[in-house]
Amino acid sequence: MRELTLGISPCPNDVYIFSGILLGNVPTEGVRFRTDFQDVETLNRRAQAEEMDVVKVSYANVPRCAAQYDRLESGGALGRGVGPLLLAHGDRWDPDAEVLVPGEFTTANFLLDFYARRPLQKRFLPFDALYDRLCRTPGAQGVVIHEKRFTYARDGLTLIQDLGAAWEERTGLPIPLGAILARKSLGLAADMDRWVRASLAWADAHYPDAFALCRDHASDLTDGVIESHIGLYVNDYSRDLGEEGRAAVEFFLAAQARNSE
Repeated sequence: MRELTLGISPCPNDVYIFSGILLGNVPTEGVRFRTDFQDVETLNRRAQAEEMDVVKVSYANVPRCAAQYDRLESGGALGRGVGPLLLAHGDRWDPDAEVLVPGEFTTANFLLDFYARRPLQKRFLPFDALYDRLCRTPGAQGVVIHEKRFTYARDGLTLIQDLGAAWEERTGLPIPLGAILARKSLGLAADMDRWVRASLAWADAHYPDAFALCRDHASDLTDGVIESHIGLYVNDYSRDLGEEGRAAVEFFLAAQARNSE
């Protein structure tokens, strides 16, 4: 039995998609995974350092890892209405003030630049610490991701801009958020795609068990938020990018390359 490292976030969409594998209900043909749950920016940096065999990364980080990793067609996060949100602890956006961002290599950071079209004063923080600071600091502003889109209004924050909506309005394409990468040297990309699809099919067929695993990794979230998270971020693109998904990824990576010039 060969043991490989699997790096994903503890967010409900990742846990749900991989629940069949995590619970041992999908045959992985001589491969056993040791799972490391981390925030997205930690996973981005570990992929850059080639520390993981299979890993979820931001699409904005894919070019930095392309020499060492294959990108899967399944298991990622891509869709419409799923983008990061620019929020303020106040009622306005000040482009000259500091803005909190959940990681230098995140898609959220790229989409902020795509929206602002000007240099910004940024501070990079892990997304949980970012949200805590945003809630505690009057006048603060920052970009939030994941389930925080479901809780920010309750927590007294103001929506300045849905960065995903800005992307969709300008491109007409869904938003590529995160992708699953597999180390090239393993030669497992096709197998991983098959296993991930089987894992997601298992989750759909055994929703209560998959949901319970999501709850175990998101004890601070209500069942309603977990359900909303799964419902929004797990979709047909999670099973296969398809023609539209591949077009969105191609456009995104080209736009990112232009932005980096």
